[in-house]
Amino acid sequence: MKWSDFKQEITSLSPEEKAGLELMAAIASVRKRKNLTQEQLARRAKVTQAQVARVENFSYTPSLATLTKIFGGLDLDIALIDRQTGEVIRI
Repeated sequence: MKWSDFKQEITSLSPEEKAGLELMAAIASVRKRKNLTQEQLARRAKVTQAQVARVENFSYTPSLATLTKIFGGLDLDIALIDRQTGEVIRI
């Protein structure tokens, strides 16, 4: 099933739960675009391959510390987007 199809089927989830799933799916998408295996990402992020797999398979919600490590392993920065202005706020 494609992510876009899956997204439409999760109408019973809260907005927060949907956002979490979208974030975890984005991690897998970026990893694949960068041609990294789960093992390679895990080494770069200093987490286990199992943690990466569980995040990508939606089988657990990672802590902020783990997400920060994974983002670092993907060479991504964390930013906030103001919903009213669209302004990107880097942290």
